[in-house]
Amino acid sequence: MSATTVTAPAVRRPSPLAHALHRQLGVAVYLAGWYWAIALVVLLVATLVVWRVNGTVDVSIVAYARQSAIWFPFSQAILLIAGLLRAHVAAGMTRRTFVRASLVAAVSTGLGYTLVLSALLVVERALHAAVGWDAEILEQGFELTGRDFPAMVAELAPALVLANLCGLLVGVVFHRFGGWWGTVTLPLTVLPIVATLALAGEWFGPVPLDGLVDVAGGAPLLTGAVLALVTAAVYVALVRSTPVRTPR
Repeated sequence: MSATTVTAPAVRRPSPLAHALHRQLGVAVYLAGWYWAIALVVLLVATLVVWRVNGTVDVSIVAYARQSAIWFPFSQAILLIAGLLRAHVAAGMTRRTFVRASLVAAVSTGLGYTLVLSALLVVERALHAAVGWDAEILEQGFELTGRDFPAMVAELAPALVLANLCGLLVGVVFHRFGGWWGTVTLPLTVLPIVATLALAGEWFGPVPLDGLVDVAGGAPLLTGAVLALVTAAVYVALVRSTPVRTPR
């Protein structure tokens, strides 16, 4: 009688990139769920208050969520560097893996917020029309009254994606050079998102830019793409040159 050796089936583990991306996107989705749940309640209450006071709501309330949709993920990206970069390297994974995962997570988060906000604007407009209200967008630099869903996505995406990339850049500068230089260089590290908002007419009105792709008088897509590439390139260079001290 011969003994039979049973070999356990090999367990296929995810690649380091997939593992890092799963963790980072998981946090982003969790926080986005809470953000949009709270935002919906706030927007509904604000709409009811305006209706109660004025008897009608002829402006878009959802449009005012754009600022928080820009700066909340921005702060989240900063915390990503502070909370995960050292732990990532300490777990035996490389900076390259972290960079790739964080860039994918940042862009995906920005696009996700863009799609949700654009969809809410379309739904709000439909609901207002059903009760005989207008849905004019009055926020400076966001002139999309009556525009369709693709135009809204094209208008919102540059700022919302760049905010996350700038958050990564701010985080790695603080990590690399410390609090003093991180604070001093803030005008440079947040310059891409500030420039995008300024070009969209956020503070000074619409800026004419002949030859660039411009949707609904908003932030040019070509300019946003160039700024995103430059921001990502600087971020990658800083992460690769950053010494990461891991606990012994």
